[in-house]
Amino acid sequence: MKNEKKTQQGINRREMLKKSGLALAAAPFYFGLNSCVSGTKKTMDADVIIVGAGLAGLNAALLLEQAGFKVKIVEATDRLGGRVHTAKESDVPGHPELGGNGIGGGYARVLDAAQKYGVSMGPMRPRTEARKGELIYRIKNNFILPEEWPTHDLNTLPEGYRKGLPAYVTWGHFGKINPLPKNDLAAWRDPTYKNWDKSTYSVLKEEGFSDDDIKLVMGTNSSYGVDAQNISVMMYFQILTWIGQQNASTGKGGAIVGGNQRLPEAMGTAFKQDIMLSSPVKNIASEADATTITLNNGNTLRAPYCLVTLPASALRRIQISPNVSGAQQKGFQNLDYTPVVQLHYVPKKKYWEEDGLPPSMWCDNLAGRFMALKNDLQNPDEVTSCVAFLNSKVALQIDKMKQEDAIALVTKTLEDMRPSLKGALDFTYYWTWVNNPYAGGAYAYWKPGEITDFSNSLADPIGRIHFAGEHTAVMNRGMEGAMESGERAAFELMDLLG
Repeated sequence: MKNEKKTQQGINRREMLKKSGLALAAAPFYFGLNSCVSGTKKTMDADVIIVGAGLAGLNAALLLEQAGFKVKIVEATDRLGGRVHTAKESDVPGHPELGGNGIGGGYARVLDAAQKYGVSMGPMRPRTEARKGELIYRIKNNFILPEEWPTHDLNTLPEGYRKGLPAYVTWGHFGKINPLPKNDLAAWRDPTYKNWDKSTYSVLKEEGFSDDDIKLVMGTNSSYGVDAQNISVMMYFQILTWIGQQNASTGKGGAIVGGNQRLPEAMGTAFKQDIMLSSPVKNIASEADATTITLNNGNTLRAPYCLVTLPASALRRIQISPNVSGAQQKGFQNLDYTPVVQLHYVPKKKYWEEDGLPPSMWCDNLAGRFMALKNDLQNPDEVTSCVAFLNSKVALQIDKMKQEDAIALVTKTLEDMRPSLKGALDFTYYWTWVNNPYAGGAYAYWKPGEITDFSNSLADPIGRIHFAGEHTAVMNRGMEGAMESGERAAFELMDLLG
């Protein structure tokens, strides 16, 4: 009967949180440190200690706080948001997004949080997508307009694919062969489809793509992974199914006015308890009746439960006790993150008017996707800055260099291939997600076999240690996936603490 009562409390709490905010003063039950094991409450710093102040951690913290629990957040960096990070206006005019960019109309949790915590939504701010007529391809030292590509001599794609632009041609094929049900966002983890957990390289070879073709369409400026051999086509099926649901949504997406980082900052303001910034974690131990979190500075924190919301790449730096094992251990050690390096410039002149070419470029060299950004809401047709957005092996190559050498090389590449850029660009800001100890890349990607091997194990609790983060999300991706995972973990912990 006692367990039944505890379960019922958890269910009641979930329903109440879903339907309305808690009126804590009128709550019919008490939550907090008195729910800890008898005799230990004086030694506890919180009911739950959350490691990581990104969207997953903040969403979980707010839900737990609204339910009356004592929560403490520990964050390694000096800011809130994790991989949601907006450049400062003083660093880059137009304050482009360095991290999470678009907010889809189906981002229900993100849009709800924006409204709840008082940040305004504005129009989408494209970053790697140019307006029609504003992009040109640079392939094998040739400038090629999109309309020229289908009949261009350098287009060696298989018959039936030559009309597709290099940046998009594979998406249509993956969409045609996608075996996942349109309305089942969790199907990508279903073992029923495990035979599709194979490389995109193998799928494209079956369609007659040459190795050079595959390098162009999957290994150049790829938004996911590094190349066609190290990414599962099942991930693309998941993305396409999810995009279909987003497109069917009636919600209104866009971007947050002032930058997407304003959302986690507003969530942090709404959270009324402790957030410890600049506090990297060294060890997390699950014990019989509590968890102990040891910071790099030697200080310790204790709570009945710990929620870790770090990406797997950052988690690899933390010692967890008891040891992670099995499929979960394999996942924590092997799940990788998409390499992204950005070099931001301010144009001193309208170089595109000088040479008559579109302002943005998709390049098969060290310039990556060189995009002319238009981030001034008052003057939406004005170029506010430019970014060399690097992915794939180019990002890895540049990231290994000294920053000043990387800047010089990319800038020279731009100027050599497009003379109108000489003297036209002022470098202003460098950002890498790769060489970042708390990220290791922009967002998780799944190599062949990994979805089958460990996707369903990453969020498994280890004793009193629970896990969240976009890599543990099932139904969503990106910022909404992070919010989903934080919500799921918060409800898990409510049931245990109730």
